[in-house]
Amino acid sequence: MEARAVKIFFSMRHLGMFRMYEPTIRELVARGHHVHLALGRAEALGWGTALDKLLADSSAITWSWLSPTTSAFWSELAKTIRLWADYLRYFQPQYDVAPKLKARAEERVPPRLVRVSQHPIFQNPANRRRLLSFLRTLERALPPVPEIETQLNEERPDLVLITPLVYLGSSQFEVLRTANTLGLRTGFCVGSWDHLSSKALIRDMPQRVIVWNETQKQEAVELHGVPAERVVVTGAQCYDQWFDRRPVRTREEFCKRVGLDPDRPFILYVCSALFWGSPVEAGFVQQWVRQLRQSTQPELRSASVLIRPHPARMSEWEGIDLSPFPHVAFYGSNPVDDASKDDYFESLYYCSAIVGLNTSAFLEGAVVGRPVHTILLPEFQENQEGVLHFHYLLKVGGGVLRAGRSFDEHHAQLAASLRSPESETNPRFVREFIRPHGLDRPATPVFCDTVEELLRTPAPAPERVQLRFLVLRAVMFPVCHALRRIYGSEIFRDDWSRKERAQQERREARVQVRTQRLEAAKAVKRERDERRAGKLAAREAAVRESEAERVRAEQTKGERKRVREREKVAHARRRARMALRGRIKQKAVRWLNRVRPGGQTT
Repeated sequence: MEARAVKIFFSMRHLGMFRMYEPTIRELVARGHHVHLALGRAEALGWGTALDKLLADSSAITWSWLSPTTSAFWSELAKTIRLWADYLRYFQPQYDVAPKLKARAEERVPPRLVRVSQHPIFQNPANRRRLLSFLRTLERALPPVPEIETQLNEERPDLVLITPLVYLGSSQFEVLRTANTLGLRTGFCVGSWDHLSSKALIRDMPQRVIVWNETQKQEAVELHGVPAERVVVTGAQCYDQWFDRRPVRTREEFCKRVGLDPDRPFILYVCSALFWGSPVEAGFVQQWVRQLRQSTQPELRSASVLIRPHPARMSEWEGIDLSPFPHVAFYGSNPVDDASKDDYFESLYYCSAIVGLNTSAFLEGAVVGRPVHTILLPEFQENQEGVLHFHYLLKVGGGVLRAGRSFDEHHAQLAASLRSPESETNPRFVREFIRPHGLDRPATPVFCDTVEELLRTPAPAPERVQLRFLVLRAVMFPVCHALRRIYGSEIFRDDWSRKERAQQERREARVQVRTQRLEAAKAVKRERDERRAGKLAAREAAVRESEAERVRAEQTKGERKRVREREKVAHARRRARMALRGRIKQKAVRWLNRVRPGGQTT
């Protein structure tokens, strides 16, 4: 049964999420639906051009900014309650191996509330659950955001989809709650492989939670308490584009484009978006290449290396000099259009192996069929084994990531991949994690089928605010205002706006480190530019001297030639004069011989 044309309100926290759902948006429009994109904010990585192209391709796609709340007090209070609840989440035993996630959540909670959370009474899990339940009750008592309610009433959608929803303190929870209050169908689209395990808790339950695979379904049920019947596994629609793609250039053309020798195999290093405060990956890549060139494995000493920087971390590469390493290229941009996607795909397709720390490029490499590698070092532990989703690379489908705990082990694994680039473990992992419905069945149509199935279900009844929540709301207003007067306005403000001293000092320290790094990079760049300018000036002087010497030689040669010509002409003239005198003398003798003595002639 074909679904009727409907209007879908798609809430995205920022434009960067567009890359996850561009194929599904195009498919939904192709099926006759209208899609309205409600964006929370823009981004600086180039996805605006992709959105412009999408809007130009179809009039069935519209967009607007997601309406912000104008009530600063209720907005700050709501965000503080959410951030506090999300912080309490990381006290659960499964996060004992992920202290960085807890520390990241703690940074965004006002210090007084952190101290409350760490009080001995809340070290008891039961008491902590009671505190979390109390915070959820407070959140339910908060008033709705009238601007979001007005926007949904104006758009009158048949379905509200939301992604990524689960960022810490996200205002998209207001969209979900308002949609439930208005009796709209709702769906939460899990945008990435780490969203359910390393972000915020789901509060109000949507009608559907759309996930990639059974691993994420288990996360939704166990970590967020979502009823299993509401979770739908569709596959990772954002990776469909890499399955049937073919290169537009030959390997030789691609290698020449990026500056590599086409006769050598190359290793692709893909950079990651590490936690802020982690060691700078650009410096590690230098060390990694140096170790590669000193390896006991001959394949690694001679292999080329292509480094693709992370588009959000380009500043890390200022001052990094890769010129001492032969056969190393630095190339790549954010794949936002067809040309940059072709570049990215060909870097995956033509490489012999992929190396990184913790990046979604491992998943794309698995799709393309290349072996993916990492090295587990203590300084990057919190970015690798210190997050839950990294372990999926090691376990799901028998594991796809080859991880070494030393450079020697890493080099042995990498050399083996260069000798045999085809990965036998990739298909099992891809089948379980990216295309659980079959390697030959794209996830995008399955996702769209799920959306249309949700559209065929009856719209839910509007959720009424219970009387106890209204009473609690009336009590919260004077109590919270009193707390603000006693403890100051900082108590209900998140880390983006509060002036808490320790937080401010951390920010200033990060700015100082960043400034020093940039100054050092500029100094190195100035020194390098001066050396290059000196070498260039020397080369230009040598060229000028050579040219002058050539001119002088040409002038000397020309002068000699002219002298020879003049001598030749003079010699010819002398010979001509001598010949003339000889002829005259001969004629005179003949004439005299004909004259008789006494003046008579014969």
